[in-house]
Amino acid sequence: MNEHGTEGWLGYSLDRARGRVWIRGLGDRVLLLGRQAGGMATLFAYAAAEAGLRLAVLDVDGSLSSEVHGDFSVFDYHSLLHEAFHLEGEDATHGQLVASAYSAALDLTPEEEAVLCAAVQRLSEQNDMATPPVLYDALGTVEGFRGFYVDKLRGRVGALRLLDSTRADGFDALTAGGVIVSFASAPYPQAAELAAGLFIAKLLHLLSRPGPSPDGLLISGAHRIFRNATGFQRSGRLLARLLESQVPMALATPLPAFLSEQLVESTPVRVYSSEAWNAQKDSRLAAALPCSYVVCDDRSGSSLGFVPRFIRPKRAVGPLSPGSARRAPPELTRTILEEISRFGSANRQSMVAYLSPQFLPADVADEIDRLHSAGYLVLEPKECGPGPKILAYTITEPGMRLLQGLSR
Repeated sequence: MNEHGTEGWLGYSLDRARGRVWIRGLGDRVLLLGRQAGGMATLFAYAAAEAGLRLAVLDVDGSLSSEVHGDFSVFDYHSLLHEAFHLEGEDATHGQLVASAYSAALDLTPEEEAVLCAAVQRLSEQNDMATPPVLYDALGTVEGFRGFYVDKLRGRVGALRLLDSTRADGFDALTAGGVIVSFASAPYPQAAELAAGLFIAKLLHLLSRPGPSPDGLLISGAHRIFRNATGFQRSGRLLARLLESQVPMALATPLPAFLSEQLVESTPVRVYSSEAWNAQKDSRLAAALPCSYVVCDDRSGSSLGFVPRFIRPKRAVGPLSPGSARRAPPELTRTILEEISRFGSANRQSMVAYLSPQFLPADVADEIDRLHSAGYLVLEPKECGPGPKILAYTITEPGMRLLQGLSR
């Protein structure tokens, strides 16, 4: 990590009298391995913040956010996912990285990734969004790919169609550092893995251009994004670009066996928790004390044991909720009011499903709730054929005036 201060220390050395283990001495590529990797990642983030280093933290497994939130601004991943979905049309590289993120999350074969990459490149030319619903439709229009692979891939992408996000402009804060993005609220594991991959793709794209950059990148649950491939080898384009970047990084995983072999071989410094160190089969290695850690440095062939220091957390600052994002665009508000006025039995669920191909479902749901609470919509019982009455939206007079103003 960059040498910005003298207080970025992790613990007390067991091999050197009165010695300490410092962040700046570990280098720019570090793996934190073992069951206690989450605790070491928390300590790493704490020590970096104390030293004045502005880390960008992707808390994929949710182990850090509640521990060090007083030292970082904390965002729920939903609030920045909209920007991660947005393709940068002027550079095809971002589209390829997005395709690689999808490929890693869905465990795609090389053939399926080629189809997906072609679809994403088409969306990139249109400066479009790479959301699962949009990508699902785009897969059916890619020239040169038809039949089994496309149909199978559309089924895989279709399983992610409920991956929601809200619209917010906060990605610049992540590139500046001092931010934790928490994926703890993801509805299922694959959603967190895809979202984290998209965040990495967007970060790599933004950091390749002139502008602010964090002092380092810390990723927890790294094995969920960069898995050890079995049965076939994925291209690993996202991982390759990450390792080629100039940003110092630390990646943590409690399950080293599931981590990409390419990532392990490309990272010379590894910090093992005691049980992971003692589980190695090399009988020449000295055993580590319980609750300690061992730094293994391939650059010098040395190892160093240490006991972690005590953390004094600051008063927690609550995470930014997805609902605190900025107001929906006028186009979405107008479309909702127009469709509700056109259909006599529109409810929240039917509107979200109907407009999801055009807008993100979370954006539609949030705007409907806002219009309802502001008095532009009311829920009323309405007849629906021979069955029982249902509750459906009706536009009030203020809502009609709002619609007329938006339609001018």
